[in-house]
This record gives sequence, structure tokens and C-alpha cells, in this order.
Amino acid sequence: MCFGRNMDNLKNSIMALAASAKAQKALYPSFAAIGDELVLEFGECLDNLKISDLTPEQAASIEALEVFITQHSGKQFSAMYLENSALFEDPNWDEIRLLAKQVAKEMGWSLTDPVKQKHRVVTG
Repeated sequence: MCFGRNMDNLKNSIMALAASAKAQKALYPSFAAIGDELVLEFGECLDNLKISDLTPEQAASIEALEVFITQHSGKQFSAMYLENSALFEDPNWDEIRLLAKQVAKEMGWSLTDPVKQKHRVVTG
């Protein structure tokens, strides 16, 4: 099992992705592209994750979430990440939430509110 700060960051990222649109919106300043921030944080967590520390089921659930996000990236999906209303309206966000909840289940984590952190928000 993976321990320490990296796992704490992954857990918080998963909780943020699994949260309601209202809870996601509350995590960032109003000027932020919240969807973009959520997936960027998840990607950063994956960069620091040792898959060998996970069970096959845990790794598969994380991969399923990562693949879905990757398949829904690019110019044709930019509104999904850059327009905050998409968190409430785009059905792809419902799927991301379901996949994130599956990750939490496989990791043995109860769903909790994500911790609001001092985020470095990408602007311009």
C-alpha cells in the first residue's frame, strides 16, 4: 500500500472528483476553471503514484478514471473543463464522479468532503 503525503493528496483529489458540483465549485475561487483544476490535480497525483503499491482492483479503478478523462480531453471537450457550468450540466461529469466513487470504494475510503487547500490556480 502507498503511504504518506502522496496518498493523502490522491485521496483528496478523488474526494474532490467524486463530490457534487456545488462542493467542487466551493473548492476554488470564482475565476478558476474548476474542471480543469480538478483534473490537473488528479494528474499530478498520478505522476507521484507507485502503481506497484496498489492492488490490481485499485489500479484498475484509477486507470478507468484516468482513461475516461483522457478520452474526454482535447479541444472538442474544452468547455467541459473551462466552463464552470459544465460541472452541473455536462453528463461526463456525472461519469467522472461515478468513476471517482469507485476508486474511493476500491481504496477503502469513505466518501468525505474534500479538504479545501491553498490551490495554485492556472490563469491566463
